[in-house]
Amino acid sequence: IILIWLSITIACQSQNIKNMTPTVDNQFETFDKVLRERIEVKNHISEYDSDNNYIELLLSTKLITNRFTPKDSYFQIIKVYNRNGKIITKGLTLNLPWSTFNKGIWYEFNENGKLIKETNYDEPYKFTFEDILQFCKKENIEVKKGPILQSTGYHTTIRRDVENGKPWWEIRWLKTPDTIETIKLDGETGKVLSRTEQHYTNN
Repeated sequence: IILIWLSITIACQSQNIKNMTPTVDNQFETFDKVLRERIEVKNHISEYDSDNNYIELLLSTKLITNRFTPKDSYFQIIKVYNRNGKIITKGLTLNLPWSTFNKGIWYEFNENGKLIKETNYDEPYKFTFEDILQFCKKENIEVKKGPILQSTGYHTTIRRDVENGKPWWEIRWLKTPDTIETIKLDGETGKVLSRTEQHYTNN
């Protein structure tokens, strides 16, 4: 009975995490005209909407970038358009101000609006992001949901990559007020590969 209860609990937790993950489809789209008028005036807009989701718009000489972070998600939706307002690429990244890894499938489009490429960034990782969150919970490592803004203190950073055909995860967190611990895990098995600590000074 206990094993059944644990299985149901873990399954529900995983489902809840997945429900907090925004979805991105493979449909061509154009940049909102009202937002286009606003961004042409200011070049950079960052604000919360009426539902407390965070929106950041950036205008450069060639591109318009739309970063949308739902209030209850570990991820943000990134959409990049050309200056004509046509979508170039879109997908998910972690909800940090800096990009640490791409999540799920990213889509790329040509000038005519045709879908030309799909890249599944989750494919090499048998040990999933949901598994990482469970690991962090056991280690009492805080991973925040919703918008995380610059200059709001130290936040847990999760990265991943593939080296020599081997996927890995890396978690950097504030273990004590003056110590950052870096934990590296095997991206297939979740085995802890290394733990290192370094001094941290809060400026």
